[in-house]
Amino acid sequence: MSSGSRRAPPVGAVLCGLLLAASVARAAEPPARPSTTEINKQVSNPVSTTWSLKFENEILWLDSDGDGERAQYQLKFQPTLPLVLTRQWKLITRPEFVLVDDKPYTNSQGAARRTTGVGDTTLDLALAPTWKHWLLGLGPTFIFPSANLDETGQGKWQAGPAAVAGYQAPRWLAYVIAQQWWSFAGAADRQAVSQLHLQYVANWFFPHGWSVGTSPTIKFDWRADAGQQVTFPLGLQVAKVLRLGDHLPVKFLVQGLYMPIHPDAYGEHFGLQIEVTPVIPALLPQPLFGDP
Repeated sequence: MSSGSRRAPPVGAVLCGLLLAASVARAAEPPARPSTTEINKQVSNPVSTTWSLKFENEILWLDSDGDGERAQYQLKFQPTLPLVLTRQWKLITRPEFVLVDDKPYTNSQGAARRTTGVGDTTLDLALAPTWKHWLLGLGPTFIFPSANLDETGQGKWQAGPAAVAGYQAPRWLAYVIAQQWWSFAGAADRQAVSQLHLQYVANWFFPHGWSVGTSPTIKFDWRADAGQQVTFPLGLQVAKVLRLGDHLPVKFLVQGLYMPIHPDAYGEHFGLQIEVTPVIPALLPQPLFGDP
């Protein structure tokens, strides 16, 4: 071989170079974004680390004790803001603001009236472990008397325990959320409060971001008269996640409700819920303590 000729590089060096180039190319590619069905699962999971901003329009038809039915409208804003504490634990922070409460009531003279205002504010805090299938969380829950009218709020500071327990499979999830509140301060002329909410949820997920399920809330007013304490609803919902543009997934949900058991005076009889939930990037995606 002449001194001007070049030797071919070893085969091993060529393979190493190709593997290195492929790894660099993969690292440069943006991560694959989750499907709309995966986003639907994340938003439906009450202890996931997904940040979202839920707007709920709720219309309730109230049975006014023999005087026909009257409609009540509420607009609620419920952001879900989880904080990843460590790789094993997270803190779920979920406030709920009642922005508009258009409510019928009966005045002291027995005449039917209607008023619109701001409702009370709820805050849930739940410490949850990071498990693959089990959905567990425990913490306090509070109600703050932020209503600007007596008719749209209870006028009491309230606190108590809250818990979530459930299971998530690849195609479905089911869980229960329990919240108990007792009043401990507030307006002296307002009635003391002891109430329990039990929300039971089941969702089945389908391709292209679709899901069907149920998520009603059973309500117990322990200080009401006997036979008037329980509101028991049945519900059916349909939901779908769509992408608005390239970076904003939004979950749309519609649920119809029927309450076969409810109080006689202004008890909830039928209901319609329409929810719009944008999914936003987590502001604090990394664990606050320990290695990320």
